[in-house]
Amino acid sequence: MNDKIDLRVLKTEESIKNTFKNMIIEMPYEKITIKELCERALINRKTFYLHYSSIDDLLEEIQEEIAEEYFDRIKDFDHIKEVDKIIKTFFLFSEEKGLFYEKINCNSNYNYIQQQTSNKLSIKSQDNLQSIRKFDLEKQNIILSFVNSATLGIYRQWIKDGKKIPVEEIIDIATTLIKTGLDKYMKEN
Repeated sequence: MNDKIDLRVLKTEESIKNTFKNMIIEMPYEKITIKELCERALINRKTFYLHYSSIDDLLEEIQEEIAEEYFDRIKDFDHIKEVDKIIKTFFLFSEEKGLFYEKINCNSNYNYIQQQTSNKLSIKSQDNLQSIRKFDLEKQNIILSFVNSATLGIYRQWIKDGKKIPVEEIIDIATTLIKTGLDKYMKEN
């Protein structure tokens, strides 16, 4: 009997999350209401509140799941020496996640969530920074900030321009620009 209950809970949560993702794609975040989400997901408000305390709570859980999934893909890479693998994984992961992921990463209304996710990934990545351990903590932070902001900045511009450059080519461009800067700095220091 427990398996059926668990399966129903999973299906309900999946329905809520999928409905929410579609609403994020369609409308501004501040326009999303629990009432409309429940109507679209074919559940009642009480059911929503059994799973989540608010729309913000739902968004945070989805972001956490996405961050975990992404980190699982990059956890074995040295985030500096293998920056090419990090960049490629980021762009391919972004493509796989689609419009919802684009909106979350490119819309300024989600800056707070983006920053939280970035901070969590930075903390988790500490074991993958062997190649910059020779630098003091402040310089390590600057190097990481450069890699993260350059990658995200290129991604956002690519999205803003309508993804007219094929994904493999934008990966090459981003890798060349970022890796060149990193290699030059590492060589000189």
